[in-house]
Amino acid sequence: MNRWNNADTTLLCAALCFLAAVGIKVTFPGNVVAEGLLFVTEAALVGGIADWFAVTALFKKPLGFPFHTAILPRRRKDFVKASVVMVQQEFFSRRTIFKKLGDFKLMPRIVDYFARESTRKLAVTELFNVVKKYVAAQNKETRSKQIANELRRIIRDIPAQGLIDDFGGHFKRNNKDREIFIGIVKAMRKTAAKPETCDKLQAILEEYANEKTKNMGGFSILMAGLAQMLDLVNFEEAARIMQVQLLKLLDELALDTQLHRRTLNECRMKISELSATPEFKDLVERIQIDAATALPLEEAIELALIHLEKQISTVDIEEALAKAAKSHKHGVKSLGVLLVQVFNDEYDRFLTLLREDTPARAAFEKFLDELTARAALHAQPLVGTVARSALNRLTEEQLNNLVYDKAEQDFIWIRLNGSIVGSVVGLAIFILIKAAGLSV
Repeated sequence: MNRWNNADTTLLCAALCFLAAVGIKVTFPGNVVAEGLLFVTEAALVGGIADWFAVTALFKKPLGFPFHTAILPRRRKDFVKASVVMVQQEFFSRRTIFKKLGDFKLMPRIVDYFARESTRKLAVTELFNVVKKYVAAQNKETRSKQIANELRRIIRDIPAQGLIDDFGGHFKRNNKDREIFIGIVKAMRKTAAKPETCDKLQAILEEYANEKTKNMGGFSILMAGLAQMLDLVNFEEAARIMQVQLLKLLDELALDTQLHRRTLNECRMKISELSATPEFKDLVERIQIDAATALPLEEAIELALIHLEKQISTVDIEEALAKAAKSHKHGVKSLGVLLVQVFNDEYDRFLTLLREDTPARAAFEKFLDELTARAALHAQPLVGTVARSALNRLTEEQLNNLVYDKAEQDFIWIRLNGSIVGSVVGLAIFILIKAAGLSV
């Protein structure tokens, strides 16, 4: 406001022209041109001074004049209040906010941001570091006891009948019982094929023959002894024949034959009948209690946690991400690398959900719209608070300069127009006076 400007130059020129016109009027009294020049310059000077007074009175007291001057400093509170209302209701009105938000497509920008490789790396690294810090912060001994106690409680609380039904259903659905049956048959065949089995069969036959001979009469004992002497009864040969037949039977049971299916179904029926008995249920419950009590869960879990921390702490994130881009999880030996690849795969699924026209994308987009709208509406009174605080901190001179600088050229033109309009009006009045034959 204190800078010299064109309006000041114009006002100075008007004053100089007025003084010059006065001199001309004194030198040439009664001259119409001199009178007209004095009249016009006087009107221009008065108009310039009046508009200077009006503009200056907005900000301070011109020449110390106290009446209805320094309007802006005097009405400072009203000005601040009006400015805050204008900012809130005009610049940041609800209609303006929602219109701008509707024109601003946020979702494509977010998808582009998440699709950047740097963003992927940052997200996977931060997730992995969270897990890494969490695992490192755990007290292995305390945590292992907690997990072990929880596992024991779960093992004890599982209903025995439900456990039996689940295991039975699982074995039947996946043919695990058939695999076990075939495994048992193969193990029996391996045992039956040994020479010791033939010797045991021979011993059983001889023992059986001896038991039978004891219960016979004298003639029968004599005939049995005679048969052995003549080699009519060969226990060794009989044992070999029985072993061969036993091996054939076991081979047939191991293959998908009618005997195999019939025997397996019979075993299934017997096992079902056995599992339905209270004694078997009690046995399962005792096994649960014994397992929950006897298993060294604390030591195993603590060792697993230590091993887990070691594998996670030695992972190179960049190397793991490079492996994730080239290969799949199969064949990964390090749990830490596997964890990085899992995070990377899940990040890919997240991107797919954002890119495709899915309910997840629609829900996420709706959430963003509501979030931005609420944030903008919440910021509306905050903008007014900020504007009020900023304006209240300004001194009178700073406030004057703030307003004046925003419309400086307009204020200058107001003052210029005062001198211009004054001179034009003065010229018009002078012409009218002379036309009317009056004297100035």
